[in-house]
Amino acid sequence: MRAAYEKYRNQGFEVLSISMQEGDAEVAEFIERHGLEYPLLMDRAGTTSATYEVTSTPTTYFLSPEGAIVDSIAGVVSEDWLVANVEQYLAA
Repeated sequence: MRAAYEKYRNQGFEVLSISMQEGDAEVAEFIERHGLEYPLLMDRAGTTSATYEVTSTPTTYFLSPEGAIVDSIAGVVSEDWLVANVEQYLAA
């Protein structure tokens, strides 16, 4: 995800990561360990995850510029899958 963000962010691609019910220390360590530069939001109570019916992590959602969910996949995604989808949605 980090590589895709770095490659496509100047073309309008954004990444928001949401941590589900984890503490600040764990999240800060994860951000530092992986060198993340995109926003990581906290879902401390799990309400956002419940609203979007997240059943496993990670879950990846693609949103339109209007904010509508246009695609999603549960589980780890391959770089090829991610690049193909990013390029498809950026071209739309």
